[in-house]
Amino acid sequence: MKRNALALIALSLAACAPKAGMSEIRMIAAAPREPNCKLEMVEVDITAVEFNQKWDVLGYVTMMDRGQQDPFSEENKQLVRPRACAMGGTSVAIGMNATNTNKLNQQGSGISYMVLRPKAWAQGPQAF
Repeated sequence: MKRNALALIALSLAACAPKAGMSEIRMIAAAPREPNCKLEMVEVDITAVEFNQKWDVLGYVTMMDRGQQDPFSEENKQLVRPRACAMGGTSVAIGMNATNTNKLNQQGSGISYMVLRPKAWAQGPQAF
């Protein structure tokens, strides 16, 4: 009987969870900012040489969920903002946005947000 009650509580809590799964990866230690800090949404090309000269990638916030997610939804912004601010980020970019469908025609999706800040130093040509 106790096992059934615990299973019911676990299912109830899972039903209230905002996403099926979330994770954070921190790449660079930085001073945290206030939980509701201002963040800019930027579009970046990580294959461009200028990307590494302009941005520090502080980390990633990844969300997995059933169905297709909108990376710009208010729900996602509310979940990403405090985590990105805690990492010390000033900007956020979408690193990956994917949707999959299984053999039972069920959809699942994942979004990975890059947490960025401008480089503290300007990388320019230097004489040797």
